[in-house]
Amino acid sequence: MIIIMSANTKINLTRDIDVALLRAYVAVAESGSMTAAARRLNVTQGAVSQRIKRLEELFQKQLFDRSSGKLETTIDGERLLRPAQKIIGLNDEVFTAMTAPEFSGVVRLGVPYDIVFPFIGPILKSFANAYPKVNVELELTTSEDLKNRLAAGTIDLTLTTENHTPKGAELLTKNALVWVGGIDGSAHRSDPVSIITVHENCMFRSPMLRALDKAGINWSHLVTRNMDATVAMMSADLGITALLESTVPNTVQILGLKEGMPELPEFCINLYTSASGANEAAAELANHIRDHFEQWSRPHNLIAV
Repeated sequence: MIIIMSANTKINLTRDIDVALLRAYVAVAESGSMTAAARRLNVTQGAVSQRIKRLEELFQKQLFDRSSGKLETTIDGERLLRPAQKIIGLNDEVFTAMTAPEFSGVVRLGVPYDIVFPFIGPILKSFANAYPKVNVELELTTSEDLKNRLAAGTIDLTLTTENHTPKGAELLTKNALVWVGGIDGSAHRSDPVSIITVHENCMFRSPMLRALDKAGINWSHLVTRNMDATVAMMSADLGITALLESTVPNTVQILGLKEGMPELPEFCINLYTSASGANEAAAELANHIRDHFEQWSRPHNLIAV
């Protein structure tokens, strides 16, 4: 078949996407409004609106449904969100790699054993890609021990899990503390209930025991010294514990009110950095940590403009 096109026929061969347009779209989608997106991008609301319009014209798709007076993503808009986030992430990663200082040396990072999964792997991967000459040494213990080590100067920065954000700490996110036990297990119905912790000074120990005492539930306390051992004991239905909801592995299950377990308080994941601030590589790792938790905490639904 032969197709004859006139001189006036336009063929759009441009397949490049302006990252600034995607950044505006993602900012609206994640923040919930044009106004909030404009503040995040440090531009006017009109500029954000124009970028969204240009992106819709580029794709010949409507990305937002404005008929109800609210901004809601269309099916095409939903399909765009995750790839757009990836493109922006890669763009920023390339820019950082090509412009960042050539830091080298060692950064000593403290992490409570209860939040190593799922947070630390992606953070370390991102940081290693940006600063391949910097080695990160992990210190895993309780939040209180890590704060003491930071004060003593044996680590450069640390994450903690605490029931509040003390002065000198930076709140990264909040997360529900939940009871966890073996799948289809019965350990939570034992008398006494075996409570498993990795350390005697586990930050979750006191709120667990207070909640059980208030509910009139008898308990005994087991210490495993190892998170893997704790999960194995729960999987074997030998006891229960409490974890942040976002860190619960798929080999165990959350136990709630219907299983007769009392409510637990919300906990904070905090960041502490060295008061001296002498380690520039540590400061960059702190920025990677902040960025990771900001992205993790963002809602992915739209609300009113």
